[in-house]
Amino acid sequence: MSTILLGFIVYLIILVVIGLWTSRFNKSLDDFLIAGRKLGTWPVAISAEASDMSGWLVMGLPGRGFMYGVSAFWTAISCSLGTLFNWSVIAKRLRRFTEELHSLTIPDYLEDRFKDDTHLIRAVSTIIITIFMVAYVSVQLVASGKILSETFNWDYHTALILGFAIITFYTLMGGFFAVAWTDVFQGMLIIGILVLLPIAGIIKIGGFNTILTKIGEININTLSPSFGHTGLFFILFAFASMAWFFGYPGQPHILARYMAIKEEKKLWNTTAIGMTWVIISLWGAVLIGIIGLALFKELPDPEKVMPLLATTILPEWAAGIVIAAITAAIMSTADSQLLVATSSMVEDVYHKLLNPHAEQKKLVTYSRVTVLLLSVAAFLLALQGGVVYFLVAFAWGGLAASFGPLIILSLWWKRTTKWGAIAGMLTGTVSVIVWDKLGVASALSHSLPSELIIPGMLPAFFISLFSIIIVSLLTTPPETKQLFKEIKT
Repeated sequence: MSTILLGFIVYLIILVVIGLWTSRFNKSLDDFLIAGRKLGTWPVAISAEASDMSGWLVMGLPGRGFMYGVSAFWTAISCSLGTLFNWSVIAKRLRRFTEELHSLTIPDYLEDRFKDDTHLIRAVSTIIITIFMVAYVSVQLVASGKILSETFNWDYHTALILGFAIITFYTLMGGFFAVAWTDVFQGMLIIGILVLLPIAGIIKIGGFNTILTKIGEININTLSPSFGHTGLFFILFAFASMAWFFGYPGQPHILARYMAIKEEKKLWNTTAIGMTWVIISLWGAVLIGIIGLALFKELPDPEKVMPLLATTILPEWAAGIVIAAITAAIMSTADSQLLVATSSMVEDVYHKLLNPHAEQKKLVTYSRVTVLLLSVAAFLLALQGGVVYFLVAFAWGGLAASFGPLIILSLWWKRTTKWGAIAGMLTGTVSVIVWDKLGVASALSHSLPSELIIPGMLPAFFISLFSIIIVSLLTTPPETKQLFKEIKT
């Protein structure tokens, strides 16, 4: 047995132990979905960020660094600012609203916030979350299939089955407790690797100046913050790179962490930990891509630069840890997304609409069955494969446009109405699908380089935002004076 495989097996055993240990904490649906709002500073901070980054952090972003050099840091900056916006503008207020309204999920919160007795908001939001979350989980499975097949020379489908089995198992067993604590373990592993691997690469090549010289010889544009673009093309490049910022307020798997915070007064400590993790991780991921470009010059699949760099410059045992860290990044997001989609179906549909008096044990059982079914659906989608960076951009963008403007306005603008909320969710969803999947982006790509193509999340976010504002101003607002007064106190 190779040392790399041995290290990976040890990692899997740790995940199984965490899943079994945390399963005993799930006595109610509240425990299974948001850990009973009992998570402390470190689990919330690390889990929120680890569940955010996914295989995109260890495959998509290094791949972008490999292709575009230092200009890939624009994307890292965008994600850092988006994370800061969430912690400073969304987290505290969402925690207060959901506790005041006794909401367990985002559809729960939206229905309660807008006093929707028809359950239309719940139905629309649940459908949207399920669609994009299953798509998102399938991306993580694609990433796991890529990394495991590349590292161990396995068939892609065999690797896909293993990734599917691992993620499904510990999400089934431990619910939110398992997801949060595995995220802590995996998050610390990820950040350690994203610090140490670039350092090892810089030493191997002979210093950062040497790296810059080498990538400049390959393509001089990789040394430019704008990738050589000027004027209008630079503006397009900046918008395309910075679009990720707009996705943060709309990600239910991140928002669920804020709802689970145990002590609001420690939120600033949580923010500091989360921001530190994010900044170090993002910049480390881009550096890995740049170092890989200097070392390999070209690759058939740039998204595999991180595992290839690890197996090239590190001893086998250390490379095994890196592979485990990459797998950790993938799984720390997939489990969270499964749980959010599950909560939407079990809590928001079955419990709230079909069987309000269901026993807690039965609800937990149904949640586990739903996790399994959604995992199977994501697995079937993942069989098609694809480019992780752009697959994530679609799923992330769908949630960004559907929920981002709505979450912001629901927390800060009293005048937001039920019909405005529905209009925002629908226009955001349709806009992303039309832009990314039905030809708009493809039509633009014929005349522009790929790095200048603006992802659907950016135009769709503003279409959704303006739809909410316009429709809200044209419809009767709910009575929210007392709610906002209680939130402020």
